Amino acid sequence: MPIPGYNGHNIAQHQSSYQQKNIVEELMRKLKKNGILTNVSDNILYQILSCSEMIPERVSGKVILFQQGDPVSSWYLLISGQIELYLPSSCNLIYSGYHLKTLNSGALFGELQLLTHSCSGRVKKVAEFIKIHHSHFLKIYNKQADYLQQYLTIMQDIVNEKGQVKQYSSGEGISYNEEEDIPIHNNTISSSSQQTNIQRNINNIMNTSFIQSNNQYDIQRYSPNFVITSGRNKRLLPDTNYIPSMAQQKHLMLNENFEQPTETWNTNDNVFEFSKPMNMEKQIIEIGLLLKRTMEVENSELMQSRTYQQRVFENVMFGSEIVDWLEELTDSYLNSSTNSSFNRSHIVGMWQYLLENNIISHVTNELQFKDCRIPYRWTIIDPLEKYFNKKITRHDYEELPNKNVQPLINEGLNELDMKQALFHLSSLGPDAFFRMILTKPSQERSPEELQFIYSELLHLKALSHLSTMVKRELASVIHFEQHPNAGTILFRQGDEGKSWYIILKGSVDVSIHGKGIVNTLHEGDDFGKLALVNDSPRAATIALREDNSQFLRVDKHDFNRILRDAEANTVRLNEHGKDVLVLEKVNVDFGNDLCSYPNATPQNHCCYSVMAGQPEKMLEYILETRIDAVNYDEPLDTFLEDFILTHIIYFHTNLLCNYLKDYYMRKSYLPTRIDGRGFHSIDNDIDLEQRLIAKRRVVWFIKIWQDVLQTSFFLDKIANSFVEEINSCVLEDSQNLPGMHIVLEKMKEIKRIKESFMKTLNRHPALLLNCGTYSDQAPAPQSALQIDICNQTIYTTENTFVTITASIDKTANDLIEVCKPRLRFKDNYEQKFLVEVKSNGNRVVFNGTDISIPTVISHNSKLYIVNKEEIDNLVPTEDQNRITWDIPTYVSIFDRLRCSEIAQQLTQFHNQLFEATNEHELIINVLGRDKFPGQSCSNLDILMRRFNEIQYWSVTEILLQRCHTRRVEILKKFIKIANYCKENNDLLSLFAITLGLSSAPISRLSILWKSLPQKFSRQYSGFESLLDPSRNHRSYRIFISKLTPPIIPFVPLLLKDLTFTHEGNKTYYTGLVNFEKMHMIANVLRSFKNCKASSLGFVPAIKKPEQMHWIKNFIIIDNPKKLMELSYQIEGRKI
Repeated sequence: MPIPGYNGHNIAQHQSSYQQKNIVEELMRKLKKNGILTNVSDNILYQILSCSEMIPERVSGKVILFQQGDPVSSWYLLISGQIELYLPSSCNLIYSGYHLKTLNSGALFGELQLLTHSCSGRVKKVAEFIKIHHSHFLKIYNKQADYLQQYLTIMQDIVNEKGQVKQYSSGEGISYNEEEDIPIHNNTISSSSQQTNIQRNINNIMNTSFIQSNNQYDIQRYSPNFVITSGRNKRLLPDTNYIPSMAQQKHLMLNENFEQPTETWNTNDNVFEFSKPMNMEKQIIEIGLLLKRTMEVENSELMQSRTYQQRVFENVMFGSEIVDWLEELTDSYLNSSTNSSFNRSHIVGMWQYLLENNIISHVTNELQFKDCRIPYRWTIIDPLEKYFNKKITRHDYEELPNKNVQPLINEGLNELDMKQALFHLSSLGPDAFFRMILTKPSQERSPEELQFIYSELLHLKALSHLSTMVKRELASVIHFEQHPNAGTILFRQGDEGKSWYIILKGSVDVSIHGKGIVNTLHEGDDFGKLALVNDSPRAATIALREDNSQFLRVDKHDFNRILRDAEANTVRLNEHGKDVLVLEKVNVDFGNDLCSYPNATPQNHCCYSVMAGQPEKMLEYILETRIDAVNYDEPLDTFLEDFILTHIIYFHTNLLCNYLKDYYMRKSYLPTRIDGRGFHSIDNDIDLEQRLIAKRRVVWFIKIWQDVLQTSFFLDKIANSFVEEINSCVLEDSQNLPGMHIVLEKMKEIKRIKESFMKTLNRHPALLLNCGTYSDQAPAPQSALQIDICNQTIYTTENTFVTITASIDKTANDLIEVCKPRLRFKDNYEQKFLVEVKSNGNRVVFNGTDISIPTVISHNSKLYIVNKEEIDNLVPTEDQNRITWDIPTYVSIFDRLRCSEIAQQLTQFHNQLFEATNEHELIINVLGRDKFPGQSCSNLDILMRRFNEIQYWSVTEILLQRCHTRRVEILKKFIKIANYCKENNDLLSLFAITLGLSSAPISRLSILWKSLPQKFSRQYSGFESLLDPSRNHRSYRIFISKLTPPIIPFVPLLLKDLTFTHEGNKTYYTGLVNFEKMHMIANVLRSFKNCKASSLGFVPAIKKPEQMHWIKNFIIIDNPKKLMELSYQIEGRKI
């Protein structure tokens, strides 16, 4: 069973949101209890705390928090203690200066309009406070200024109120003189209307990032930019928002007499929070430095004097040449792991991303990267540039400029670092390429670029209901729009409607006059369409909630034209005054991309796609227009494959077979002449030809049906019976009709394949699960059948139990009836219920018709048969929360096998489980098992059970280690295993481990993460980036598109896609099947199917069977509460 809160398809952002909400609510309760900000509304307080570091910092007295002139990075909420604001003296004595104000608990203080602090702050009494990110606080203040003003302490205002301060020399006190005017800061801005400019300046400062990792700081000189950690071992740590000046950068590179600060792990930035702007910025700077150094050392000839537009530019490189260089570099490092080369457009996108982030620049400052002989230069500043220049000229030069100072990143061109850098950049390139294309005028977009835009539009939620042709039309007219500042008004209520918007990144507030904000729209939502459709004024005002929000925009004239064209290209077939089939005329204009429309040819770029229809009419349309065009040397027609993959949703197999039988038998007699003198010879020939065509089409359809579904087809008893029935008809017709030999041969081929499959399927029952343990006799990679069995222990409330053997197809009522005689209930005639009790105390009552119960329950669950009154009294037993060190024979798998061996065996085992799972199980699971009586999802259940098992295993194994060193070692080994699984294309294991390590019990262990070497931290960050949920998990989709089968995909994401498609689109419109929805479902099933392969290659078998048993059955704790208790034993609560 899935982890609580994980409904078979949840993902990291759901867990992150839930965890963050709990932390914020607990913090709010603490503040209210202490009487802090009791009058502030819960909604606003929640917003403020949500963008804070959440974990309060406790600082001893006499510690300086910040000094006058330091860059502003945070607002502060003082929970307890006292903080003194003062103006420092010119002699730089720490505790001298002019007192301004003492702040007590409950104070919410900071700077609003300044980029640097107007005064200094130090702890007067031991203080506990929360830091709130400055840019986020300004967003809240911009919306709630009138309400918040009464609760704020603005430091600039305090300084202004005190008046002017007379400067003093060293050793002197300070005097206060009301008549002298001493400016507090040169950049003071008093007008509140200029806050957007202030915000932009703050963002510019934040974007001027500098890589601080591996640097050594002069603690005495730069102490204002460090924070004090809490606890017994207080130490100075670098402020993550601090950006040293160029002079400070120079000092950092040259000074030798300073202490190395301890590397920090920010507990607020837990591993669920994948979007970390500063971290991302540092990563791209590291990537840029690595690429620049690689080019300087290995291909310095690319950078030389070039002539462009009759001017000579020094040390520049041509766009086409660096595209060639990066393409070769990327293929050499990543081709072995992705098994797919990168096309030129992808490389251009990677350079475009570097251009957007000022790593490179065009010599004339153009914003689009062009793959031609146009000069570009590196704009990133390399602190070790002199060293690398010497290394270029002197190949024996190995000494660093200062032996005591480590370079910002490894100066050697480490293969692993280069792989990670290129992989990360390759995941960002397509997005930059997408933005670049959208900024081009429509007429300048090439067919390849239009196809790329179309492929991106397929993943937008707002466009999911639109037809294929409309999406292709949108690709040529859609534009990109970006706004830098929160609060920007896109349009106001009453304005004329000019555009339709889709949110690509960020969010917006929807407000109506007199009602205020009525809704908030997020990434993937659209707005503004109603005013265009009705040609009416805007019904609401739209304002940006976030900085740097990005939109896709369709202008009114394009929108209306596409709507008109869509209606003109729609063909409706009627019978008896009702629509029975709705087709859309499709013009294929994007080059030779005809894969979605096999009937179209380069000479005839037009065909029809099915939008909706009655099931039997869609089948008739397939038989009449698709079957004759099938060519087994070409990809299968998309509509035909979609119909076969999804027919169980809207067209029961029995009805499908009946229609095929009728079609096969049509025109089975020859009409006589009216005059009774026999048959017309011409009519005879025409009728015979039509009969043969009909029979051939049905048999060909059965063969394609068989090829697409494979095992699923032969597991369907109705389909099997139908094959036998049609075979009898073909044998009979072959005796009476000429020209049937081709049909007969095809039917024999179908029979041979059926007999081959049935030999495999007609086997003895196999033991699948033995009391919750995966059996060595399980049939995977063959599918588990309804006849396969599970041993299951079932309990009663009277501490009695019985172990039974039951096949998968047995219902809950069947299990109860089998157990009743053996458990000897006193009230044997009273209704009984089968109940699962999980280790965390949750209970699941099964319906009497539910089947495959043993494969559905979670690992440490128990099954009970009870009366209705006893259900609420069921609680977990002690052995359901056992700890592995309580098991005398337990030995960790890490003490038995190397990480590479564990990863290999995980991949082999998971590939077997994946191969055993068929596509229809995904449909049954998402649409509801009750809608498919008698059909189970046992193979999918076991696969998802295994996914959750790996998550809990990674958490359990780390928490049960008794010493810190061992925990760090196990964490490193899990990251190693995840990396091996990534190389093996086992994405199920990769993301199960990643989500396990990102769970609250592990992510909160800050000491553990601080002890993790930087190499492993980088690897883990790469895994996190693949799980980034933005743009509908775009990073993952790009990554998997570069892999070649066999692949074990991230199945929970496929289930999520199916769920959103099913719940967001109607199955029927006006009595017709919505085939656009079926096409979307089929796309998910096709991707699942295409990941499969018969073998992963040779994987060495483990010699000792018991070790393989440990690989298939990890001992885990699956009670989140118990895991949190173990986590708190390692590190106490932070709040």
